[in-house]
Amino acid sequence: MNKRLNKRVFLVNTLFSDILGRAADCGILLFLVGALAVFIFYPLFCLSLKSILIDGQFTLQEYENLFGKNAGLLKHSLFTASFSAVLSTILGILVAMKLSVSTGKRKLFYRAILLMTMVSPPFISSLFYIQLFGRRGWITWRLLGLSINPYNKWGIIAMQSIHFTSLNALFMTGIMEKLDRRIIHAARDLGASPTAAFFQVIVPMLKPAMWGCLILSFVRSLSDFGTPAVIGGRYSTLASEIYMQLIGYAKTEKAAAMNMLLLIPAVLAFISYRFLMKQSDRMLASENGKTEGEFPIRFEGLLNVVMNLGVWLFYGMMLMQYFCIFITGFLKSRKGVYSFSLEHVKKIAEFHGSSILRSVEYSLFVAVFGTLFGLLLSYYLERRKVVGKWGWDFLSSLPYLLPGTCFGLGYIMAFNKEPLRLTGTAAIIVLNMAFKQLPAVTKIGSASLAQIHRRLEDAARDLGANRLSVIRDVILPNLKTAFVTGFIYNFASSMTTAGAVLFLISARHKVAVYTLFDAINSGEYGVASLISSIIIVITIAVSGGVSLLFSERGEKPAGEKKNRIWRKGRAHVSGN
Repeated sequence: MNKRLNKRVFLVNTLFSDILGRAADCGILLFLVGALAVFIFYPLFCLSLKSILIDGQFTLQEYENLFGKNAGLLKHSLFTASFSAVLSTILGILVAMKLSVSTGKRKLFYRAILLMTMVSPPFISSLFYIQLFGRRGWITWRLLGLSINPYNKWGIIAMQSIHFTSLNALFMTGIMEKLDRRIIHAARDLGASPTAAFFQVIVPMLKPAMWGCLILSFVRSLSDFGTPAVIGGRYSTLASEIYMQLIGYAKTEKAAAMNMLLLIPAVLAFISYRFLMKQSDRMLASENGKTEGEFPIRFEGLLNVVMNLGVWLFYGMMLMQYFCIFITGFLKSRKGVYSFSLEHVKKIAEFHGSSILRSVEYSLFVAVFGTLFGLLLSYYLERRKVVGKWGWDFLSSLPYLLPGTCFGLGYIMAFNKEPLRLTGTAAIIVLNMAFKQLPAVTKIGSASLAQIHRRLEDAARDLGANRLSVIRDVILPNLKTAFVTGFIYNFASSMTTAGAVLFLISARHKVAVYTLFDAINSGEYGVASLISSIIIVITIAVSGGVSLLFSERGEKPAGEKKNRIWRKGRAHVSGN
C-alpha cells in the first residue's frame, strides 16, 4: 500500500515538475523573442516612422531628392569604405599568414598585440594619428620638419585600415587553422612550390573568408562616424553628417531619413557576407581532414618579402601607437618642449574618475546579462523548433550591420515616452550595449552548441529531467567556455563602444568613451591618452581575471550539477 502511495506521489511530483518546467521554458522563450521585438525591431520601426511622420502628419519631404542632396556624402562613404576594406583585408591576410607559420614566443607576441587592439578605445587610432602625423606631429614636424595638413580622406582610410586589420587577421587566422593539412602536403609532394601551393590550393579555399572580411570591413567603415569626425576635416561622410545633423542641428527627421539611405548598402553587404560564410563553412566541413600540427608551408621569395613588409608595417604602427598613447598621458608641452608631468592624472581624478567607474559598472552588467541572453537565444534558435526561426535569427543579427548612428537614434525615438520612457537613464545605455553586441555572442553560442551532442539532452530527458533542468544542468555547464568568451567580448566591447552610446548619454550618465571623445575634440590629447590607457588596462585586467577565475575552478561545478540528473534518474527507475 505504502509502495503504491509512494509511486503515485512520485508520479504526481514528476508531472508537476514537468508542467512547471514547460511553463518556465515557455516563459524564457517568450522573454527572449519579446526582448528582440522590443529592443531591436521596435527602435528600427520608430526610426523609419520618424522619417515619414513630421508633426504627426505623413510626408515624404525628407525623402525628396534625398539621394541627390547626399550624393557627395554617399560617394565619400563608399570611396573610403572601399579603400579601407581592401587595404585592411590585404593586411589582415598577410598578418594571418605570418601567424600561421610562426611558433613559440614570436607567435605569442603577435597574438598579444592583436588581442590588445581588440580592447582599445575606438578613437585611439585617430588620437595616435594626430600626435604623430599632425601639423606639429612627432614624426612629420619634429623628425622630418614638415607641416602638412593631415585632416583629409587619406587619413581616414589609413586609420580605418589599421583599425580593421586586427579583426580581419584574427578571423583569417581561425580559418587558416581549419584548413586540411593533407591537401597542402599533397600539393607539395606533387612538386608545387610554396608560392604555387599558396595561390593554387590555399587561396581558393580562403576566397569566401576573404570576401567575408572585405564585406565586414566595408560595413564597419560605412557606420564609422568617429574617425571622419576627428580627422576628416572638411571631408565628411554620410555617417559623420548624420551625427552633425542630430547633435549639431537637432534635425532628427533628416537624420532618420539619411540613416535609411545608409542602411541599404549595409543590409546588402551583410546578406552577401552570410551567403559567403555558409560557402566557407561547407568547404571547410567537407574536407574533414587533419588540421593539427604546424602549417605545412614556409613562404619564400617575393611572397615572403610582401608578407614581412605588411607585417612590419602593421605591427610597427601598433607599437608606435601604444607607445605614443601610454607616454603622452604623462607629458606636458611648454613652448614645444616636453617634460614629465602629472597634470593630466590630476584632471582625471578631479573630473573624469566617475565616468570610468561608471563604464566598468555598466560593462559588468552587460557582460553578465548580455552573455546569458545571447547563449539562451542561440540554444533556442539552434535546438528548438521555434516558429519563425529564420526571422528571429535575422532580427538578432541586425544590430551588427546597423550603423551606430542608426541604432542609437532608433533608441531615442522608441524610448522617449511612456510606457517605456528610458531616455536619460542608465537602462537605455546598458540595453543598447547588450543588444548591439548580441550578434557576436549568439554566434559564439552557436559554435559551442555544435560541440554538444543532442544525445546528452535526450539522455537527460529519458532520466526524468524536464526542459528547464536540461538547460540548467546540461546546456549551461557545457557552455562555460562560451560564457567566458562572451563575457570578455561583451565587457571589452562595452568599455570601448562609441557608435550608438554617444547619442544616449546624459549629463548624469557619462561613460569613459564619451569623456575620451570630448577630450579629443577639445584638444586635450594628454587627458585623452590617459583615459585610453586606463580603459585598456582595466579591460585587460578584468578579461584576464575572469579567464583565470574560471580556469582555476575547472569542471567540478558542472559535474556536481550533472549529478542531479543521475540522482533523478535513479529515483525514477526505483519508483517504477
